[in-house]
Order: sequence, then C-alpha cells, then structure tokens
Amino acid sequence: MMDKRIITAILVLIMIFAFGCATQQQPAEQPTEEPPAETAVEETQAEPEPAATKTTKQPEQTPAEETPAEDTSGYNFDSLPMDQQRKIKYVRKLMDAARTTEENYFFRYSGPGVVQTDVWVKGNMIKRAMIRLDDVDVFNPYNMVYLNRDNGKAEAYCETTKASCPKGHGPVTESYSKWKVKTPKDWLLELDNNFYFALDNKVSDVLYHIIDYRKDGKAIRLYIRDYKGWPGKVEVHNTERPDSLQPSKTILEEYIYDDMDVGGVSDEDVTPQK
Repeated sequence: MMDKRIITAILVLIMIFAFGCATQQQPAEQPTEEPPAETAVEETQAEPEPAATKTTKQPEQTPAEETPAEDTSGYNFDSLPMDQQRKIKYVRKLMDAARTTEENYFFRYSGPGVVQTDVWVKGNMIKRAMIRLDDVDVFNPYNMVYLNRDNGKAEAYCETTKASCPKGHGPVTESYSKWKVKTPKDWLLELDNNFYFALDNKVSDVLYHIIDYRKDGKAIRLYIRDYKGWPGKVEVHNTERPDSLQPSKTILEEYIYDDMDVGGVSDEDVTPQK
C-alpha cells in the first residue's frame, strides 16, 4: 500500500489543479459602461467661435445717390478763386448801376438782318436812321424813324439838308416791330447776375469784361464796357460752352453796339424835327 503521505500529496495537487481550472472559467470582470458618445456631446457645452470667424449679417443699405459735381465755372460763386470772385463782383456792380441808370447813348447798331444803322437812345425814346440822310428820294422818302417805347408807336420823318422832301416831312405811321432795336439795357434787364465766366479783354482800345450766361441750352456772351457798364456787343451761341479758341464758329446771332457815346444824347435828339 502506498504511503499515506504520498497519497495525501497527490490529493492536494489534484485539488490545486481543479481550483485553478475553475478560476479560469469565470468570466472576466466587465468595465464600467461609459455614456454613449452622442450623450457626451450633448452634455458638453459648445465653445464660442473665435471672434475672427464670426460673421454678423449687416442690414442692407440703400446706396447713396451720387451728388453731381458742382459747376465751378461760375454758378457756384463761393468755389471760384478769389481773384475771379472780385472780378465778377466788379462786373455785377457795373451792370447793376447800368440797370438803374437812364439810357442815354448813341451807337451804330448791327444785328440780325441789319448791316448798320445809327441809333440815339434817351430814356424810352429812340431815334433810328432808316437810310442815309442824303439818300432821300421818291423811292425812299423818309430817312428817320422815332420809336416811343411807352406806347409802342413808330413814326417816320424826312430830315434832310435838301430844300424839300419828295413826300413832305411826315409824320408817317410805321411798324414798331419792324424798326424796334434791342438796346444794351434790354440785355441787362433780361439777364441776371449769375454769369459763370469772366474775362477782361480790349477791343479797339476799349476795355470789356466778357461774361457768359446759359439760357435755354445756349450761351449768351456779353462784352460789358468798363465805362458805365453797357454791353458793347452780344453773341448768342448754339452751345452752352463756346469754344475757347474759336468761339465764332458757334455764333447764331450777333448784336454790335459800336462807336458808343454814353451820356451825349439830349431830348432834342430824340424829338422829331417838324
């Protein structure tokens, strides 16, 4: 028979082996379950975006209307250079003085359809030569017409150094509209002081201040005499801005007041000599 000690040792080994197998068959301990990923995301507060990546939607703005560039050629007086402002102020004073002064001058007039005629103006009375004094004959019996601007009447007379007039001295009723003449003062009263161009120039040794107006798409150019402020010439151009080098190419009408003698006309000069 086996020694009891041997048998006891064998039994102990068998029991140790059996215990080890039982331990290996037990399921491994499961780790603690973590919340689903979605839940973790929900519980985490979103971090604010960096200021650089934020885009704030601005309210739509109505584009501002474009302001047209101001016309600095004369209408915007304050924008002009000081020397030009002084010049324009000086011409305005001349024109204002002429507007309030009685018309009293002689001039040789040329205009649309008129080559040249002598004109005497005193107040509202005008005497205008119809023909040369010595050209009176049966075909041209009258050589002078008197215009009354107060009543719009015109009367023709024969005034000559000849012994007699073919059809008498007159008066003979004439057409006022046919013989009326636009005087220098008429232009001053028609136009205001808002001219946009000024230039000094001499014509036949007479100093003129040349100014332009815009009216009905045309430029009206006045040559203002430095003495008394009466226009010596008026041009009507078919454009608002006459060419600076060749202004004559745009002239539609021209009125010339030549050989002007200011202040030398008397009441007798504009009264018919009967």
